[in-house]
Amino acid sequence: MLTKVQGRTALPVTLADAKSHLRVTHDDDDQLIRGYISAATDYCEDQIPGARFIMSQTWDWKIHGFLHESFEIPRPPLQSLTSVKYYATNSSTGQTTVSSTGYILHTPTHLPGIIERHPNGAAWPAVANRADAVTFRFVAGYADPPDQFKQAVRLVVGAMYEERSDTPDSKIVTSVKSLLGSIGYGDYS
Repeated sequence: MLTKVQGRTALPVTLADAKSHLRVTHDDDDQLIRGYISAATDYCEDQIPGARFIMSQTWDWKIHGFLHESFEIPRPPLQSLTSVKYYATNSSTGQTTVSSTGYILHTPTHLPGIIERHPNGAAWPAVANRADAVTFRFVAGYADPPDQFKQAVRLVVGAMYEERSDTPDSKIVTSVKSLLGSIGYGDYS
């Protein structure tokens, strides 16, 4: 189960960038354009083939236990792993943190991140029998999103601003999907 800990703290396109794209020189519509940037970011992130995050955000991934030697962290690209915590079989209350020396983290740009038990370390610990026995807290997304994503957001903002609509027209949708298809990597949900 994925649970958002902290959503994105930045947007891929600044207000100044969006206004330049729109050729808007006044400040009257700044709040409206900011809203369009946020909505366009959500829309574009949902259009990328393969479930992934574009803007940096922190998530908890809770699973039943350490069932394998390695795990693919969902929703690439993985920036970092903040912690691995678990409920021990002999503990009814608190979680225990796995030492970062007990595993190896792989953070490829175009594929899901992988955490694997360190080959020279001990086995994964025994965990309590519960659905949320293990929690991986991770940061996923790009520190600097790909240019194709930024351009897709600009196109959607432009369509929303021009039409005063929450949904871009079919020509824009086709262009956006084409741009975003080039940064999708498959389905990793």
